[in-house]
Amino acid sequence: MANDPAIAEPPPSRAQRAWTGVLRHAGAGLLVLAVGLAILAWSTWQLRCESFGCTFVGVVWVALAALWAAVLLLGVALAALQRRRGLGTRSSTWALGLLLALGAGHLLYWLQR
Repeated sequence: MANDPAIAEPPPSRAQRAWTGVLRHAGAGLLVLAVGLAILAWSTWQLRCESFGCTFVGVVWVALAALWAAVLLLGVALAALQRRRGLGTRSSTWALGLLLALGAGHLLYWLQR
């Protein structure tokens, strides 16, 4: 009975208002992280093999995959928190879409080699 006027709800605390503000704008930060990861991914396409049979390129790809997974997990958790609080998720959705496209593109390229 959340709409019952007889039940008074206390006003949100300062911490709750601050957390809501952080969640409201965190999607833009996630989008910036995703774009930064896309730029980093583009720079990995420019790497050329050196000696040791491309070991360095493989290490960079593994590091990029670890960063991608961490940002993807952060994005999924952030979008879930935003949805639960009823906040807008447009920038989080764009960031998750970009991350999934990056992951799919790298996976397809890796499978072709």
